[in-house]
Amino acid sequence: MSSKLANQVKSSTITKENWQEKKKQLKAQFPHLSDTDLSFHEDKIEELINKLHTKIGKVLGKTKEGLHKYIESL
Repeated sequence: MSSKLANQVKSSTITKENWQEKKKQLKAQFPHLSDTDLSFHEDKIEELINKLHTKIGKVLGKTKEGLHKYIESL
């Protein structure tokens, strides 16, 4: 993981409380994402970003850091 992504994850605004809404928005935009793809654990945000980057990062034209920012903005 890049140090830039690590720093973003440390100060991430993605939380268990707001994940359900973000998950709904991601599923609406990317119906091929499964519940497993979108499973959330607060101590594994970087793994989630890495998994989602593999599935949708290239479609969005985003780096892992850019994808993290995109998800935070949902």
